Amino acid sequence: MEEPVTIQSLPYEVVERILSQRCVGVEDVVSCCITSKYMNGVCRRNSLWKTKFIQDYPYTFEYCESMFKEKKAWRANYISLYKCKRKLVQSVLALSRTFVWSMYHDYEWPDIPRRALALYQNLLDVEFADIGGDGRYFILDECRNIINASPQNMELTLKYYAEKLHRHMYDDLVIVDKWMVYLTQPIEDYKYSYEDGIFWVALALRPLPKKWEASTVKFILCQYVNETLIYIKENYPNNPVCFKKIQSNPPWHFVSEWNGEHCREILQAAHDILRHKLGFVVNNSLCESESDHYCIDHVLRHKKGSSKLLLLIELCIGNRLGVYAEVHQNVTDHVLATWKVYYHGQDGSQGYLDSCQQCNKDLSVVSTIVENWEDGETETVDAMEMCRAILRQVVFLTECWLKGERWEAGEPVLYDLYNRETYKQPIRLLFSAWQHVEHWKMSQLYHYMNQLSRISENPRRQGKLLHLNILLRVNSKLTLRKLISFRRTHGHPPKTLNDLMRMLISVDKRARTRVTELKGLLSSSQTNYASLNPLANVPWPHGWPGGEMVQKRRVDRKSLQVQFAVGEVLEQRGGDLCVVYDWDSICVESDDTLILMGETGLSYGTDQPFYRVLTDGGSCRYLAQENLRHARHPCHIRNPLIGRYFTAFIHPFYLPNPQKAYEYPEDANIREQNALNLKLKFATSQ
Repeated sequence: MEEPVTIQSLPYEVVERILSQRCVGVEDVVSCCITSKYMNGVCRRNSLWKTKFIQDYPYTFEYCESMFKEKKAWRANYISLYKCKRKLVQSVLALSRTFVWSMYHDYEWPDIPRRALALYQNLLDVEFADIGGDGRYFILDECRNIINASPQNMELTLKYYAEKLHRHMYDDLVIVDKWMVYLTQPIEDYKYSYEDGIFWVALALRPLPKKWEASTVKFILCQYVNETLIYIKENYPNNPVCFKKIQSNPPWHFVSEWNGEHCREILQAAHDILRHKLGFVVNNSLCESESDHYCIDHVLRHKKGSSKLLLLIELCIGNRLGVYAEVHQNVTDHVLATWKVYYHGQDGSQGYLDSCQQCNKDLSVVSTIVENWEDGETETVDAMEMCRAILRQVVFLTECWLKGERWEAGEPVLYDLYNRETYKQPIRLLFSAWQHVEHWKMSQLYHYMNQLSRISENPRRQGKLLHLNILLRVNSKLTLRKLISFRRTHGHPPKTLNDLMRMLISVDKRARTRVTELKGLLSSSQTNYASLNPLANVPWPHGWPGGEMVQKRRVDRKSLQVQFAVGEVLEQRGGDLCVVYDWDSICVESDDTLILMGETGLSYGTDQPFYRVLTDGGSCRYLAQENLRHARHPCHIRNPLIGRYFTAFIHPFYLPNPQKAYEYPEDANIREQNALNLKLKFATSQ
């Protein structure tokens, strides 16, 4: 009789391959470890734990591999990191308690100061001393794990502050290092290495939740190279590239392998494959996908991106097939002037890649203007200038995106440092509450401009960064002194210097209080970290300057008219969803704000409850009660500030985080009662 086939009959390598899959979590591996002696032997293999270490802590692994060449016990190292998770989670939640936002205290924390995030640099260095690692890389990896943790509608406050810390660490550890590695190459290697340049642009524009890997982009480019090669064999069978063996990771070619006619055919084939067979389209607007269409990984996946980037992808495909080409720009400054590829043949012939007939039909106006490129004045654009051009375009479109929206209670949004009218604006508009609620939009611009400043020093740009520091209140007296010095250097001394000084002295005093408190919490030597947990039974806001937080209660006649509670998902006039994060029993904003909000012609005037809401489109509004109603199909709201006030979405409402729940102690009963009434109402109607 044959013996039954069991899992024990499988080689260790087969079971290890199964457990090494990303969908198998560490908890599952531990559970398998205690099932049998055989599984225990598999689950203790060092190679398995090395794979899990790479999956969960890629940057920490990369650091350990580069610093320590000896063989490491990956299981013991993973356990050491896992023990640090609790401390990090509670430390991230400490940001919510320390930098709590209140409607009654000057709207003081639209964003977390960088000097507060810098306190996390050495948070776990003691724990990492034994394994020879760096706590900063663990924080970066673990914040990424928190952001990607499922379900997406839970632990929203933790994910919100983990994203803040992740962005700070990502910029400090990844972007700076990768950029310096790129610049340390010989100038001949990176000057026309467009592929390396657009890899860095993708890395710099946004901190990715998942580890960005150039290998994925290279794999997709290799696929497109193979498709281009098939196309060439069908349409240009005499082209010598048909007999070329393509390398998976070839070096950048600075000399073409073919004559000019063959180079033109190869580049034309790459254009036809991308634009006409695969359907890549141009998208030069930030309104739809923000900066994503300037990131090569996103463009290759969604087949939509900037015209500059699509041209560079064609050039990278051609270079992998042995064509050396440059990017030229028409310097006539015409609004429709574009970029073109200029190839160099091995036989000395050279020229521009002509637009195909199909593109001429779609863009007849553009083709008419640029058809005489050879006669016009052009300039060669190297990889560095292409990086600058892409980042400048992102900054420009982001400014247009900000100015295009109606900004509540504060215009202009961005200040021209060379315009005298700037200083005639009331200085307190710089600190408008509505600008602070939507600070994430200016924070994006600040991030883009900071990346651009790395590769192109510009005094005007430096001044804008200082102004954005003031607007975001990521500032100090040092920031103010720099801004004053900058204005005086350019002959525009501020007329409202005294007002700025008074306001920033107050902000700086409160900033020192908060940072000092956070530093004390993080450096605490207590074995349990209950003091870091906002759920712990401790008085908060701890050490609030100027008194305790004011709680909003439903005790007077006006408050009893407030129908909705904090956390309820509502429908605006027009059907768009939003969630309430604050309410007033009567309108407390100016008439100008109501006009900007479109709240005019109200049946009950301003003597009715008003609500501050986060909309599904990412903005914030101040709406009258008569223009709101309960949502029939409430769902998760897509707003980057949702985690600042709420901790989870439990259908049909959001649960406020401890800080917001303290501010509105009586809204929990109203929220639950309304949810029950709506459930009965909709069930009856159906």
